[in-house]
Amino acid sequence: MASNLRSGQGEIDLLVVIGGRVVAVEVKSRIGEDPLIQLTSEKERRMREAAAAVRPRPWRIDVVAVRFDRSGITIRWVPGVV
Repeated sequence: MASNLRSGQGEIDLLVVIGGRVVAVEVKSRIGEDPLIQLTSEKERRMREAAAAVRPRPWRIDVVAVRFDRSGITIRWVPGVV
């Protein structure tokens, strides 16, 4: 539906439709470490505020974690993180 969507003070990386429902997606990437360590309580608060300001309002907020290391790239889709 949209990418890099500015909403109030925050931004939604992706706004997608999954199973007929609107989902906000935060994409986190990191070299060598788990990208989910970047997901602080402050970041979660900002994601909730950004999602509340868009229409149609997302049903949930997912995170896509992209990890780069010597063995290659690992991508995880974590539904309903926030």
